Amino acid sequence: MARNHHHSANSCKICAEEPLDELLAACRAAGLRRTHLLLRVLEVLQRQTAPVSIRELSTTRSIRDDCDPATLYRLLQRLETKGLVRRIGLHERAAHYTLRRGHHHDYVVCRECGDVALLDMACPAQKLEREVSRSTGFKNVDHELQFYGVCPKCGKKARN
Repeated sequence: MARNHHHSANSCKICAEEPLDELLAACRAAGLRRTHLLLRVLEVLQRQTAPVSIRELSTTRSIRDDCDPATLYRLLQRLETKGLVRRIGLHERAAHYTLRRGHHHDYVVCRECGDVALLDMACPAQKLEREVSRSTGFKNVDHELQFYGVCPKCGKKARN
């Protein structure tokens, strides 16, 4: 997996390049069994250029036909606990998931509808990571940064 990098979201080629067999190997190393559902979830997440909601995942035909939403949710929780996916959002109802590939993107989350938008800008915490590493002696320091606000669609509804 690639080491933590910061870049424009539109220029990220690493995000789409990690082969499925490497993802499955990371799952196996984390103690997860290879199941049909695990394979389908990884395939869907691998194709995404943005975090995907549980609702979107559960309505994907290859996943919908294999399991109920509770089983999908439990799998996503295990993947998150093992550090293989990142959950983004305010609460479970609006949670979005993305693969954790050794690097990250930063997001802004709508407080009203839970929508998630990718920040297409340089990461403001990159310098802070180096400072934290230097001052604490910790290696491979990274972070997850989420901003919260009201999306344009919800803001427009509030004005009407």
